[in-house]
Amino acid sequence: MSRTVVALGNEVRKGILHAFSERLQILIELPMFAVFILLLGPTLGQGHAIATGHLRWSLQSGRTSVMVVWFVPFIFFYMQVVKTFWRLLGEIQSGTIEQVQLSPLPPWLVTAAGRVVAALVETVVVAAATYGIVSVFVPLYLAWSLAALPAAGAVIVAATGVSLMVAGATLVWKRIQLVNDTLLIVVFLFSAAAIPLLHVPGWWTLASRVFPLTAAVAGLYRVLIANQGLATWGMGGVVWFAATATAYLVAGVVAFGIGERIAKQRGTLGRY
Repeated sequence: MSRTVVALGNEVRKGILHAFSERLQILIELPMFAVFILLLGPTLGQGHAIATGHLRWSLQSGRTSVMVVWFVPFIFFYMQVVKTFWRLLGEIQSGTIEQVQLSPLPPWLVTAAGRVVAALVETVVVAAATYGIVSVFVPLYLAWSLAALPAAGAVIVAATGVSLMVAGATLVWKRIQLVNDTLLIVVFLFSAAAIPLLHVPGWWTLASRVFPLTAAVAGLYRVLIANQGLATWGMGGVVWFAATATAYLVAGVVAFGIGERIAKQRGTLGRY
């Protein structure tokens, strides 16, 4: 037990050190996140006005608040998935990936543990700074409540599962950056079905139910924007986002194990 705790603590510390070493990159990204919310917020739910050329671009608290609730979970998802990929790829390139096999922890847990905590720290910093920047231009009205924690937890679990899927694929194919970026864009776009201000086709809504962020974002919208309690069933219900997050975590552990086994069989675990 003591060796497990020490190993887990080392991975968390290493993840936080990696995050701190990327502080300049995070500072550069901060204005882009805020600008994205400020520019896109006024267009939410304005499809008809845009099509007819009668859009009156103005910052509105309601729409911008929805953008924050939609975008912040994606920031964590982005931090977890992308930086797990780059950290693992860096270990492969530097020849230290085999050290994972010496840990008393399962390899998938070594890969995920440090990144989860680091991504949480980064997201808190980025989200707080983004909230502060956006608030300067338009007031944000969010019904802060502890009821949002289960949905936020589902975001963390689902993102961890997806990052493990990407990590498993990285062990086998290595150069999958384009696939990784495409996955992030698709997940972000399909999570739009959780925002009532956006009207998407029926097939889009149906397909979005199986994507990792949609159900949890719907739950966050229900609590933070609609000022309601979490439902039990339905898109933003506890049962659905808990089941979705759990399914992605299990699938991620399995996918990582398969990728690791294939790489070992081919003798390419540390080959780039």
